[in-house]
Amino acid sequence: MNTVSETLASVAFGRFLVLPHRRELLADGQPIQLGGRAFDVLMCLIEARGAVVTKDGLMARIWSDRIVEENALQSQISALRMALGGDRDLVRTVSGRGYQFIGEVRVVPSRRTSMPARARRDEARVGRSAN
Repeated sequence: MNTVSETLASVAFGRFLVLPHRRELLADGQPIQLGGRAFDVLMCLIEARGAVVTKDGLMARIWSDRIVEENALQSQISALRMALGGDRDLVRTVSGRGYQFIGEVRVVPSRRTSMPARARRDEARVGRSAN
């Protein structure tokens, strides 16, 4: 299964846009300050597609090959919620289990992989002249 970050597709939810290839979060088109580990937490939660991600699972993915305290994860969750501002409830704590992203996610094809506008116009022009 391809993850969002592997396909380089952008992800939209509400007023937010996530650009994995640039490791950037935008709100209403403006960049939001978000540290690297908090961004990784966001991507893990989005890629889970609404499923609960355990604390251990998040910690293993974000801090692979490192031993960290659980408060390190809590700190990154707090930073993520702060970045989301009024939409902080999109990251839900599931007591005793982990965290869940509850936003409605839309995958937006990356401009890098989509056909350039000029090529689409040229293709359309060729198609019309062939008829």
